[in-house]
Amino acid sequence: MARPRSKDKRWDSKFAQFIDNIGPGNLAKLVDVKKASVYHWLSGKNSPRRSIAFSIQKIAKRRGVSLSQDEIYQHYRDLQSARHKVFQRSSQHARLL
Repeated sequence: MARPRSKDKRWDSKFAQFIDNIGPGNLAKLVDVKKASVYHWLSGKNSPRRSIAFSIQKIAKRRGVSLSQDEIYQHYRDLQSARHKVFQRSSQHARLL
């Protein structure tokens, strides 16, 4: 099911690749959240609650994938960091104008 994602950093993390492989809708059903929640995790708008992250980790393990809590939350941190850098560059550019 994995699809190539060119230049889209959302899909670089192990967590995002796991979601892509299992399917966002399928994961949402397995952890009893709305599909939109999974897409929010992927986009970096928020991250899963700790209890949901543990469930995701267990699901990954049952499927033969080693997915740590840090890998789950690193996805969010990386996207937030990238957003912050873009904001800083746009702010610097605006000051120059």
